[in-house]
Amino acid sequence: VFAYATARGQAEEAARLQAGAVARAVADSPSVVEAVRGAGRGTDPSAALQPYAERVRVDSGVDFVTIMSPEGRRWTHRDPRRIGEPFLGNTAPALRGETFGETYTGTLGPSIRVVTPLLDGGRVVGMVSAGITVRAISDRLAGQLSALVWVAAGALALGGVGTYVVNARLRRHTHGMNAAELSRVYDYHQAALHGVREGLLMLDGRRRITLINDAGRELLGLSGEVRGTGVADLALPAPLTGALLADRPRVD
Repeated sequence: VFAYATARGQAEEAARLQAGAVARAVADSPSVVEAVRGAGRGTDPSAALQPYAERVRVDSGVDFVTIMSPEGRRWTHRDPRRIGEPFLGNTAPALRGETFGETYTGTLGPSIRVVTPLLDGGRVVGMVSAGITVRAISDRLAGQLSALVWVAAGALALGGVGTYVVNARLRRHTHGMNAAELSRVYDYHQAALHGVREGLLMLDGRRRITLINDAGRELLGLSGEVRGTGVADLALPAPLTGALLADRPRVD
């Protein structure tokens, strides 16, 4: 739930930034300002602004680009039949020269929109609103979450396969014994190792001690942790050190 709420908030903020960038770009367009000037000369600005606004809407991916008069009368709309009708939403901040965002229910349903003033020589001669519907944001989010779910499912499946392979390999190496059985075998071997009277010493390929029992420690006079210690570092008598380092078997 927290992840969804976070993703939702990020998606809405991204939509607000996108709508704001589109609205400001349209308001700064010289061709838009020139078309709006024509309204003062009795020319209908919709003839030039409607196709322009629709091209921007399609190219930018927003759901609507509305250019309107200072009184809020639409010069453009996604549905041409709505041209000339009053804009649904707040415009007071834009009339004061401010750009602002809001969530409002208009003709296309609830949307996240940004309204910015259209200025000509510092004077507000119109306004531009661009927005993305809440439904479109939900669809985008659903697509992202769906992709995330598939990725998570793939990761879980891969993890499950990996676990199965590792477990199968472990079962082969442990002859199918479980943890409790392995623990009992280890305890038995440890008891047997340290219970025999003969000294037992095992070395690796680099002649380092890997295993030594109690009798071996007593015979060699060793104390403390010696596993990993090289034979040459044990300070044993030279003949014994030579025998342990030799490549040929030695018989006592």
